Amino acid sequence: MKRLSILFAITIIFSTWAEAQINTFLRKVDNDEVVNLAELTTFSSEKTLGTFVVTWSGEWCFPCMDVLESLGNAAKSGKVKVISINVDSAEDWPDVKAANYHNERWSNVTNLYLDRELNSSFDSFFSVSTAPLTLFFNPAGNLVTMYTSYELRSWMFVDYFGEEFIWQDSAGLNSFAWDYYTTNIDKGPINPTSDQEMAKAIKYIEQSIKLDSNYNNLDTHAALLYLSGQYTDALKKAKEAIDVAKQNDQSYTSTSELIEKIIEKM
Repeated sequence: MKRLSILFAITIIFSTWAEAQINTFLRKVDNDEVVNLAELTTFSSEKTLGTFVVTWSGEWCFPCMDVLESLGNAAKSGKVKVISINVDSAEDWPDVKAANYHNERWSNVTNLYLDRELNSSFDSFFSVSTAPLTLFFNPAGNLVTMYTSYELRSWMFVDYFGEEFIWQDSAGLNSFAWDYYTTNIDKGPINPTSDQEMAKAIKYIEQSIKLDSNYNNLDTHAALLYLSGQYTDALKKAKEAIDVAKQNDQSYTSTSELIEKIIEKM
């Protein structure tokens, strides 16, 4: 339901574009070059649909980094640009840059930082006391909408941008599939050959595993197989997930509980 609600909000807002670009100046992380945000968010492309801009702090806002990591993976699709703006103080910024969080946590992102000494600096237009602040600009560089949620992830936009948007985002694909499972957990068994959403969830979790096989997506796959009534395959996948969890010293209580449900159905 969360995915559909956000899609509805986006559809409404996309039909009422803002009329002005945001002319505000920041610096590039790589070389301290002064850049105009309006120039970075303005372009013409049939494939690219806009730009996400996300504020973050390396001193405390690790949830901001989760948002950026997800959107950065989605940027591999070429559907959108993603820009990060670090909002740490001038005193803290050197340490944050030295820690190199952005290069460790996300890719395909243009990295900027806030310099309050610049004329028309970013914080002249937006409050940066709360992060993450996520802005979305249309291809003309006009601000369309903004979010302040830690929970924003690429998969929430798949119904608008299309599945290509999250096809290289393993965690996003897994989250989409898990959301489907938790929303429909009491409706099984659901046959993927006759239910398009179930088929999509299975397709997405298989791609997630192909990109990066891990305990979380193996567990999701097992859960979807259980929901679809494929109990033998679900049991095998659940055991595979537990094996991976043991190798990585992860908790697998929920998978053990799923196995109990599977056995009851067999």
